[in-house]
Amino acid sequence: MQATFPFSTPHHLDNEPEAEALLAQAPVVLATMGPANVWLALSYKAVRQVLSDSRFSREAATRPGNPLQLSVASDPLLVSSLDGERHARLRKLMSQAFSPRMVDQLEPRVQSIVDSLLDSLDPTADLVAGLCAPLPLMVICELLGVPYSEAEAIRGWTRRLFVTNITPEELRAAQGEMQDWLADLVRRKRARPDDGLISAMVAANDEGDHLTEPELLANLEGLLIAGHETTVNQLGNSLLTLLRHPDQLALLRSSPDLIGPAVDELLRYSRLFTSTEVRVTTEPVELEGVELGAGEPVLPVIVAANRDPGVYPDPGRLDITREGPAAHLAFGHGPHFCLGAILARREMRVAIGSVVNRYPKLRLAVDESELTYVPELVFRGLQALPVIW
Repeated sequence: MQATFPFSTPHHLDNEPEAEALLAQAPVVLATMGPANVWLALSYKAVRQVLSDSRFSREAATRPGNPLQLSVASDPLLVSSLDGERHARLRKLMSQAFSPRMVDQLEPRVQSIVDSLLDSLDPTADLVAGLCAPLPLMVICELLGVPYSEAEAIRGWTRRLFVTNITPEELRAAQGEMQDWLADLVRRKRARPDDGLISAMVAANDEGDHLTEPELLANLEGLLIAGHETTVNQLGNSLLTLLRHPDQLALLRSSPDLIGPAVDELLRYSRLFTSTEVRVTTEPVELEGVELGAGEPVLPVIVAANRDPGVYPDPGRLDITREGPAAHLAFGHGPHFCLGAILARREMRVAIGSVVNRYPKLRLAVDESELTYVPELVFRGLQALPVIW
């Protein structure tokens, strides 16, 4: 059947009925996406192949004239838009701040930030404003060496860059403001370097690691945005999901050692985004029985893969004790697997674990129908999460 993308259920955080219906028919389907056609990779196997097979190219998808480009996510200088050696060079440089060792060293600071934020909350509070929004931004600022005093400006730019109801003029203004600020930040780091990742990237650039100034600025912007905006929304979505499943919340409260598997199940179950970035085939390739020619755009639909019944028994059920050989694809797969996955998991474990253990009577302060969602282009998240305990 001919499908249409994006799907028409933008605010369902825990399911995507159209994606699941399409997957029930075929692992790969053709869809219209604006002015073009695109192949939707829906099954777990198909999505993993697209994300790991070098014949599905990110660089080819970001070339000028591609009708499926997104204004922010398709910047050809971003590490997420590159393939091969160019991608490996940038990723190696940027990954140093997200290693298990670095995240282990950062965890006490994450716990301290969480404790401080929760200490300041009233018995009736908005967990988005009080915890989910400030925590990831404070952590990424600390990691990158950005002053906390500039955090609110960063938050404002990133929200403007990803909302769906922004005008082209407002989008260009937000991009310009952030790029000007980043250029000034780089000048400051050159003059007074510190231990943060931005100083390390500036030093690598200056010492001949072939990182151009445009590459440096584009990827710093990407780190700041992806390093906090994703976790802001995923954390809020996950807390709401637990509140909607009191049996699982009670189980986690009684068995806090389940926080690791619980976070991974929440990542699989509560949808942050529908798909990851489009790829374009560089040569003929077979994808789950479908013969694709060279130059075909393919979109990996993460939400469908994470609900593939051939991989996850009873995929529509939240089960924080779920076991199985298949890792979820919320962080992607292959060469472009999320750089910050270890950090994001750790932030979620600390934050969710602290909330669950601290507030045994935690519940929504409003009817679920009163919750509102951010009109975002890429991520799905809550405007607010009013709770009482």
